[in-house]
Amino acid sequence: MESLQVQNNIIRPVLVVFDFDGTLTDRHTFWRYIRFIHGSCFFWRKVLLSLPQIIAVLLKITPVMKARRKFIYYFFSNLDVRMENTIAKHYVEEYLPHCLRPEAIRRLHWHQSQGHLVALVSNSPENYLKIWGEKNNLDIVCGTRLASDGKKFNGFIMGNDCVGDEKVRRLREAVPNLDEYQIYVYGDSSGDTQILDIATIPFYRNWY
Repeated sequence: MESLQVQNNIIRPVLVVFDFDGTLTDRHTFWRYIRFIHGSCFFWRKVLLSLPQIIAVLLKITPVMKARRKFIYYFFSNLDVRMENTIAKHYVEEYLPHCLRPEAIRRLHWHQSQGHLVALVSNSPENYLKIWGEKNNLDIVCGTRLASDGKKFNGFIMGNDCVGDEKVRRLREAVPNLDEYQIYVYGDSSGDTQILDIATIPFYRNWY
């Protein structure tokens, strides 16, 4: 049962929203996940071949999200769905525990101990976020969705990248009565700006 807090003399249920990379973790996890799937040699060979695009991003010629989608195509096109799911489970068990910020996880556990509704909303793929979220008893997990036909990934995403306004849209999709909640939001980047804007209590790059 969700705990209640008083806001402007109105009793409201509490919703807590965490970003993942850089907020609950101390590093970006998606690129490391790709390397975990394919191995370092294959990963870095592809990165070197993509160096012109990387430079274009650094020079702000190519938008980051556009380049990211090309990387998704390079690394996920024709990848077996069942195999990827097995690897995702290993990634959650073997690698992600080393990436977590202890102070952020303590904060997450505190909110759970208070009975708050807890959501994870991230631009990282749901493929491993949902596994991590289930393992850690989160109520809602929203991430970027990698498209497939059920057997193979096609290298594209379903819908939009879960960043910026899309984070708010996906959260509202999961919690239709969002405006009735007192909302804590924890984020660390410009991609969290819009979701931090809807927070009653925003935390930007801090957990206290």
